[in-house]
Amino acid sequence: MNGILGLDLAKGSFESLVIKADGQRQTEQFANNRQGYEQLQDWMLKQGVEQVHACMEATNIYWEELAYYLVEQGHQVSVVNPAQIKGFAQSQLQRSKTDKQDSQVIAEFCAQTKPAVWQPPTANQRQLRAWVRHRDALVKTRTQQLNRLDSCPDELVRSSLQSLIATLEQQIAAMQSQIDALIAQTPELQVAYGLLLSIKGLGPTTVIKLLAEFYDLAAYSSARAAAADAGLTPAHHQSGTSVYRRPRMSKIGKRAVRAALYWPAITAIRYNPLVKELADRLRAKGKANKVIIGAAMRKLMHLAYGVLKNQTPFDPAYAH
Repeated sequence: MNGILGLDLAKGSFESLVIKADGQRQTEQFANNRQGYEQLQDWMLKQGVEQVHACMEATNIYWEELAYYLVEQGHQVSVVNPAQIKGFAQSQLQRSKTDKQDSQVIAEFCAQTKPAVWQPPTANQRQLRAWVRHRDALVKTRTQQLNRLDSCPDELVRSSLQSLIATLEQQIAAMQSQIDALIAQTPELQVAYGLLLSIKGLGPTTVIKLLAEFYDLAAYSSARAAAADAGLTPAHHQSGTSVYRRPRMSKIGKRAVRAALYWPAITAIRYNPLVKELADRLRAKGKANKVIIGAAMRKLMHLAYGVLKNQTPFDPAYAH
C-alpha cells in the first residue's frame, strides 16, 4: 500500500481524499457509478498511487459497488460503522461538517486505527442477500395492503387490494422458492444452513436472514465481536458516584439481524436449555423482561457464531 483513501459516499456522488506516502493530500469528487469508479482509479494512478487502503462508512447500500470495484483493482478496503467515524471526528474536535471534511476524517481514521480489511461476499452470498431483502420488502408491502384491506369499506377498492395481495403472495412464494433452491445448490450455504438450524429457537426464516445479512459471521475474532457488530452488546454509562444509568442494548450495528432475532429469542427462552438457563438466572436476579430477551438474543448470536466457527451442530451439553 502506498496511500490511504478516505471516501464519503452519497447516492449520486462521493468525495475522495488520498494521503500519499510522502504525506501529500489530494481531493476530488466523482459520480457514484461505474464510470466514476474508473475515473477514481485513473486519478489515483496520475497521483502516483497504485495501491491504497481505502476506508468508507457502511451507509445504506451506497458503498457496496465501489467497495467491490476497489477490491477487484487490488486495493484493500475497510467498511466501518458510521458511529466509529463520528466518535473519531469528535475526538479530533471537528466543529463543522462537509463532504470534503468527512472524507479527510475517514482517511485520518484509516491511517491511525488501521481498521480490519473487509472480506467481500461470494457471488452466491450477494445473490442470497439481494433475494432475501427483496422477499422481505414484498412481505412488508403485503402487510401494509392487508392492513388497508381490514379498514377499507369500499368494495371496488377492496377488490383491487385483494388482487394486489394475491399477486404479492405469488411473488413472495416464487422468491422463497428461488432462495431455497440457491441454498440447496450452494454447498457452503447448505452446510451453514444446517448448522444454524440445529440451534433450538432458530427457524428457517431466521436462519436464511442470518446467512444473508451475516455471511461472514465465522470470520469474526470472537462471539462477542459478532454480537457487538449486531448491536446486541450492553452499553454502560457510569461516571463517578453520582451518574449511573441502567445498561442498555447498544443497538449500534446490524438492525436487520436484531429484528430477526427478537421472536426466536422468546422461543429459545422456552425451548433452548442454554438460553432458558440464562433467562432463569437473570429472572432470579430481578432483571426486567426486555433485559432477559436482549440477553437471549445475544446468546443466540453466540451460539450461531459457535456452530459456524467450529463447523459443529448445536449440542446443549457442549458447555458442560
